[in-house]
Amino acid sequence: MKIINYSILFFLAPLWLNAQNIQLEGVVTDTSGMALPAANVVLLDAKDSLFVVYALTDAQGHFTLKRVETGQYLLQVSYLGHRNHWQALQVQSGQTKIDLGNIRMEPASKLLNDVEVSAERVPLTMSRDTLEYNALAFKTQPGAVVEDLLKKLPGIQVQPDGTIKAQGKTVQNVLVEGKEFFGNDPKIATKNLPADAVNKVQVFDKKSETAEFTGIDDGRDERTINLKLKDGKKQGYFGKANIGAGTEGRYEGNFNINRFGRKTQMSALGMANNNNYQAFSFNDYINFMGGMGNFMSGGSGGGRMRLSFNIEDGGMPMGPGLDRGFTESWAGGANLNTDLSRYTSISANYFYNRLENDLERTSNRINTLGDNDFNSNETEDRINRNANHRLNLTLKHKLDSFQNLTFRSRLSMNDGLFSSLGQTNTFDTDGVLENRGTRDYYADGQTYRGDASLTYRLRFGRKGRALVANANANFGNDQRDGNLSSINEFLQQNPAGIFAVNQRQAYADDANNFGGYLSYTEPLGKRRYVETRLEHMQYANNTVKNFYDRITTPTPGEIFNPLLSNDFKRGYRYDRAGVNLKQNRDKYNLTIGAALQHSQLEGVVAGLENPINRDFTVVLPSAFLNYDLKTSRHINVEYTTSLREPTLEQLQPAVDNSDPLNVYAGNPDLKPEYAHNLMTSFMDFDQFTMSSVFVSLNGTYTSDRITNAATVDSLFRRSIKPVNVKQDISVNASASYNTPIRPIKMNVSLRMNNTYNRGILFVNDIENNTDRWLNTLEVSFDNRRKTKVDWTIGAEVARNSTRYSISTSLNQDFINQRYFGEIAVYPTKKWALGTGIDCMVYSAEAFGEQRTVPLWRASITRYVLKNNKGQIKLSAADLLNQNIGISRTSQFNYLEEERVRNLARYFMLSFSYSLAGFKHEKDAIELRM
Repeated sequence: MKIINYSILFFLAPLWLNAQNIQLEGVVTDTSGMALPAANVVLLDAKDSLFVVYALTDAQGHFTLKRVETGQYLLQVSYLGHRNHWQALQVQSGQTKIDLGNIRMEPASKLLNDVEVSAERVPLTMSRDTLEYNALAFKTQPGAVVEDLLKKLPGIQVQPDGTIKAQGKTVQNVLVEGKEFFGNDPKIATKNLPADAVNKVQVFDKKSETAEFTGIDDGRDERTINLKLKDGKKQGYFGKANIGAGTEGRYEGNFNINRFGRKTQMSALGMANNNNYQAFSFNDYINFMGGMGNFMSGGSGGGRMRLSFNIEDGGMPMGPGLDRGFTESWAGGANLNTDLSRYTSISANYFYNRLENDLERTSNRINTLGDNDFNSNETEDRINRNANHRLNLTLKHKLDSFQNLTFRSRLSMNDGLFSSLGQTNTFDTDGVLENRGTRDYYADGQTYRGDASLTYRLRFGRKGRALVANANANFGNDQRDGNLSSINEFLQQNPAGIFAVNQRQAYADDANNFGGYLSYTEPLGKRRYVETRLEHMQYANNTVKNFYDRITTPTPGEIFNPLLSNDFKRGYRYDRAGVNLKQNRDKYNLTIGAALQHSQLEGVVAGLENPINRDFTVVLPSAFLNYDLKTSRHINVEYTTSLREPTLEQLQPAVDNSDPLNVYAGNPDLKPEYAHNLMTSFMDFDQFTMSSVFVSLNGTYTSDRITNAATVDSLFRRSIKPVNVKQDISVNASASYNTPIRPIKMNVSLRMNNTYNRGILFVNDIENNTDRWLNTLEVSFDNRRKTKVDWTIGAEVARNSTRYSISTSLNQDFINQRYFGEIAVYPTKKWALGTGIDCMVYSAEAFGEQRTVPLWRASITRYVLKNNKGQIKLSAADLLNQNIGISRTSQFNYLEEERVRNLARYFMLSFSYSLAGFKHEKDAIELRM
C-alpha cells in the first residue's frame, strides 16, 4: 500500500509544482463607492465558460482569486439587487499578481429584457450556509435525469450505487421545492426526475426538526440537497417515458409524470425490467427475505446452517454483494405534498415494488477446528420473490406561533416466497469425503407492519425554554409456512449413517410495541441549556414455531414434533432518565450528558419450568461536540454508550437439532453487552477551489461480547452455543480528497478506508484471538470540460488480512483489484456514443487461482423529434460475456469464496420520450387529468 501511495504522489506532484501561482484581486462597490460584502466573484474559462475559481468579497468588498493559470478568462461578479458584471481577462506568464481595481456594480433594472436575463448564468453562489448551483450553467444531454446533472456539479460526487456526497459528506435528504419526495429515499428523486426541470440545486446542512422549532442548535445536521424547479415546470406537467426490448428476452420500461404547483406537488412513476436495475432502495425486500432465510436456516434439516455475521460479530465482508443473479422488478407509486392551509400541510405517498431474484451459487469454505481444519463446498439454486406495498403519511399542523404537532404513520405489507435446492459436501484434512447432504426447501409468507408517532412541541416565551412530548406505537404480524425435504449421509461411520427429514414448518409472530418520551429544556443563560429527558419503551412478542414430520406408513400424514417446536412469549421494556448539558457558541455546540437505564427481559417457553427473567441497570454517558473552524470546515466528536441485551433465542435453553449437522442451544447465563462508541470526523470544503477533504475515525469497544462457540465432533457435526467473551474491538478509519487539477483540466478523487477488528473465537473449547484488516485505496480522474467528451478512469486496491492466534493455518493475505473507466462522446447535437469497463482481479493466494472478470458495456444514442424530445438508444451489456459474481468472506471460523452466475451479455434497443405540458413552453403536449 505504501508503494501505491508513493506512486500516486510521484506522478501527481509535478502537476502542482509546474502550476503557476498567479493571484487576481480587486474591490467590489456600488455606484456610490460603498463596499459590497459577500459578493460572488467567479472566474470562467473563456472557451467554454467552464468554472475555474470562486471567491466571496470580505467586509471591505475585497476579493482574491488564487492559483490562476495563464489563459483567457471571463470574470463574473454578482450581488443581490445589482446587475451582473462581466469582464474579459487575459492572464499572461510572468505575472504573479493582477490588480483589477474597483468594480462598480449598477443597480438592477426592472426593465431588463428577457434575452439579457437568460444569458446571465452565474454557475454558483454562496449565501450564508447554502451553496447554490445554477443548473443552466451545467449542460446535460436531452433525457438526462437529476443524477446526471449532479455528476457535473463541482464538489458533488455520485457513487456507483447512487449514493451522493456533497463537499465530502453523504447526502441524507433530497427535497423538491423544500418538500420530501416519496419519503426518505433520495434515489427516487435523483434517478427519476428529469434534469431539464431543475433551475437551482441547493446544498446545505438541514437542522433537526426540534432544533428548527426551538432555535437551539443541537449540531445534528444532515447534508441535504433541495431542487428548485424552473418557473415553467411549476405550472404544468412534465416527465419522461421509456420502453426497450433486447436479446435473451431482456426488457425495460419506465415512466414518471409530475405536476408541481405553488401549494401542491403530485408525482407518479412506474417501472418494469429484468436487467437487474432498481431505481429505488429495496430495504423492505432485504429485511423480509432475510427473515425467510433465517427461518430456513433455523429449521433446516439438511445442508448447513449458514451463519452470517457483520463486522460487529467478528466477520468482515471482502467482496461485492450487489447485482447478484437475475433480478426481475416491477414498481410504481404516487406522491402528494400539499398545503391544506397556512397552518397545515400533508405529505403522503404510496409505493409498490415486486422483485424476483434467481440465484445460482457455488461456495468453497475452509473451516478451522482450532488445531486443524477441514473443507466443505456447497451448490445452491435459490429463488426469492417479494411483493411490497408501502404507504407513508405525514401531517404537520401549527397550532400557533409557539406550538406545533407532527403526526407520522407508515403501513407496509410483504408477500414473499423463498425456494432453495442445495447440496453440500464436507471433507477432512486429507480430502476424504466425510458427509454429504441434499436439501429441497420451499417457504412462503406474509408480513404486515404498521407504526405511528405523534410529536408535540411547545416553545415558551423565554428563548430556549421548550417542551417536546412524543408517543409512538407499532405492530407487526409474520406468517410463514415452509416445506423441507433433506437427506444427510455420514460416510465414515461403520456402517454409513443416513438421516432423512421430511417436514412441514409453520411460524407465526405477533409483535406489539409502544412507548414515548418527554423532554424539557431550560435556558441557564449565556446560551447554555439543560435538558431533562424521560423515556419508556415496551416490546412484546408472541412467537409460535411448529414442526410436523411427514410420514408414509402406516398411513400418509403428519406427526407433530415437540422436540423441534417452540412456543414462547417475549417481553422487553426499559425506562431511561437522563440529563444533558448544552452549550452553544458561534464556533461550536457541546453536549455532555448521562442516562440511567433499567431494562427487564422476560420469556416464557412452553414446556420449561423456569421462565427467563433478567434485569439490567446501567449508566449510559454521552458527549457530542460540533466545532466550526470556519464556514465549511468542521470537526465532529461523538461518544455514546449502549447496552445490548441477549435475545430470547440466545437465552432460551431449548435445543434446535432440526439440522443434524448444526445443532443450536441457547445459554440462559448470558450477560448483556456493554459498548463504548467513539466517532470523530473532520470535513473541509473550499468553495473557492472546489476542493474537499473528509476524514473519519470510529472505534467500538465491547465488553462481554456475545459470540457463538462451536464444537465439531469426529463426524463433523457442529454444536453451536452463544457465549460471552471478555472483549471485542473494532476500528475504522477513512479519508477522501477531491480537487480539480487545473493545469491539465481534470478532477482527481482519492479515497481510503481501513478497518480493523480484534475478537475472540471459540472452536472445540480452544480460544482463538482473531485479528482482521481490510485496507482499501481508490483513485479516480475525470475531465472538467464535459460539453463534447465526458470521461472517468480509476483503480481500486483492497488488501485483506486475517490472523488467528491458534489456527495459524487459516492466516491469510490477499489483494483484490478493480480497474474502471467510462467515456461519453457527443459529436453532434443529435448523436451520443458511450462505453465503459469494470475489471475485477481476484488474487490466488487463498483460493488456488487468480480470476479476472472484465465487464464491458457500450451504447449509441440518436436524438430525434423537435427539441430532441425523443431518443433511440442501442446498448450492450457485458460484451465479453464474462459476468461471474465472486465474493470472498473471512468470518466466524471459516474463510469462504462464493461464485454466482450473473446476468451476462445482452443487447437492448429502447425509445424514450420527454413529456411536457406547460402554459408557456413551446412545442408542449397538452396533458389534462
